[in-house]
Amino acid sequence: MRPQDDHWLLLRSLLAAAILSTLALLDFYAGNITALAGPSRVLHYAAGTLAITAMLAAGLKILLRRLPLWRILLASGLMMFVFFAYDIDLTQRELKAHLGQLAPLAWVLVTLGSLILTLGTIRNRAAVSIALVLSAAFAAPSIARIAIFAMRGSPAHATVSDTSGTRERFALSPNIYWIVLDGYPRQDVLAEDFNFDNGDFIQSLRGLDFAVLSKSRSNFPATVNSISSTAGLDYSVEGEGEALRPLPLQEMQARVRGKNGTVARLKAAGYTYVHFENGYDYLTECAPDEPRCVRGHLGLDELDIAILSNTPIIDLIVQHRQSTPFAWGGVDDLNAKLGTIRAMPAPFFLYAHVLAPHPPIRFRSDCSFRPADPDLQLWRSEARPAFIEQLTCVNSQTLALLHEITRADPGALIVLQSDHGTAFRGQFQKPATAWTDEDLHERFGALNAMRLPGPCRAMAADDLTLVDTFPLVLSCLSGAAFKPHHPRFFVTPYDSNTDFGRAIEYPSERVR
Repeated sequence: MRPQDDHWLLLRSLLAAAILSTLALLDFYAGNITALAGPSRVLHYAAGTLAITAMLAAGLKILLRRLPLWRILLASGLMMFVFFAYDIDLTQRELKAHLGQLAPLAWVLVTLGSLILTLGTIRNRAAVSIALVLSAAFAAPSIARIAIFAMRGSPAHATVSDTSGTRERFALSPNIYWIVLDGYPRQDVLAEDFNFDNGDFIQSLRGLDFAVLSKSRSNFPATVNSISSTAGLDYSVEGEGEALRPLPLQEMQARVRGKNGTVARLKAAGYTYVHFENGYDYLTECAPDEPRCVRGHLGLDELDIAILSNTPIIDLIVQHRQSTPFAWGGVDDLNAKLGTIRAMPAPFFLYAHVLAPHPPIRFRSDCSFRPADPDLQLWRSEARPAFIEQLTCVNSQTLALLHEITRADPGALIVLQSDHGTAFRGQFQKPATAWTDEDLHERFGALNAMRLPGPCRAMAADDLTLVDTFPLVLSCLSGAAFKPHHPRFFVTPYDSNTDFGRAIEYPSERVR
C-alpha cells in the first residue's frame, strides 16, 4: 500500500475515534441546548475526553507495538463510546435489575471488554470506513438540531429597561438580602403532610423582626418559572387559554441570573447587584458577564453530574458513599461568604439561592453528610423523615446566618423565602391537568418571611404571593403605592412530561 494510502487510513481512523469518543457529549448538548448558556462547559468535557482517548491510544501503542495505529485508534474511540453509553435507559434498567449495585462495575468491565474485543478481532481496513460512516450517521441528528437552533437564533429576550442613564431616588436604601431556601414548605404544610411542628423556627424568625406570612403561596411549582416571575415583577407566561405557555427558557434563565426588572430598578437607585452562586444547581449560577459574583463551595455541580451520569462514574461515587466530590450548596456556604458580600459597595442587593432543603437529601439533622443520590428530582415519599432531618439542619444554619447578618447590618432588609414547596405526592409524574387540591397545597405552599423597615411592615399581607415580593419591597423603598397582582397559579411541567411547554392555570380558590 502506498504511503499516502496509509496516511488517509490513519486520518479516517483518527476522525472515527474522535467522533465515537465525543458522540454522547454532542448528543447531550443538542438535547439541552435551550437550557445551556453556551457550549463552553460541554466543550471542556469534549476536550478532556479527546485527551483521555489520545493518552489511551498512546499507552496502548507503547504496550502493543506490533499493532497498527489505526486499529488502536479505532478501539480506543469505540471504548469511550461504550463507556458513555451507560445511561441508555434499556442498558441501565437491565443491568440494575439483574446486578443491582454491581451494575456500574459491570459496565466498566464491558467497556474494557469492548477494547480487547476490538483490538483482537478488527483486522480489515474497511472497518475504519464502516466505523466512520456509522459514527457520522449517529452524530447527524444532533448536528442537525444544533444547526437549526443556530439558524433560528436565541429567542428574543424581553427587554429590561436600560437604567444606566437614569437615576431613581428612594426614601430608604437599606442593604437587601434575598435568600431563597429551595423547596422549603410553609408551616401548615409541614404540620399536615409531615407531622412536623416548625413553630420554634418560625418564632425565632419573629424574634429577629421578620413578618412570617403564614398563607403565602408560590405562583409556579418549578424554580425557573417561580424565580423569574418574582425577580421579573410579573408572571413569566404568555398567551391565553390553550395557548398559555411559559416564557422561553433562555429568557427566564436570564431573569434568574440578574437580567430582570427588580435588579434594573434597584441599580437605577444606586444599588450594587451581588449574585451568590451556590455551586450546585446550574440554573442559579452567575451570568458570564456578572461582575459581582460570589461563589460558594466548589465541586461537581448539576451540569457535571448530568454529563458524567452518561458513564458509571456518578453511580460509583454514590455507591462508595462519598459526598465530598459534590458541591452540595448548603446555607453554611453562604454564611462563609458574608464577609465578601459585606465588602461590596453599599447599598447592595444580594440574591442568594441555596439548594436546601430541596433534594438531594444529603444532610442529617446535625448537618453531618449523609450519602445521597445527586438527582435534583428525587422526591421519594419514603424520604419524608430524612427530608425533615435535612430541614432541621437548614433551620439551624439559617438562624446562624440571620443572626450574623442582623448583628453586622442591623438595618438590613431581608427576604427569606422558598421558590416552591415539596413534591412527595409524585405531582410531576401526573398529567399537569390532574393535580389534586392536596398536590397543589404541598407544592405551592412556600415559606415567606420578610424583615422590612418599620413603616412598611403592614404592607406584607399574610396571603402575599411570591410575584408581589419585589413590587412590595420597591414600594416600601420608594414610598409609592403598593399595587398587588391578581393572584394566579400555574403548573409548568418538567421536560419529561407530555405537557412540557404548556402552562396550566388553576383557579386561585384551589390553591390554599
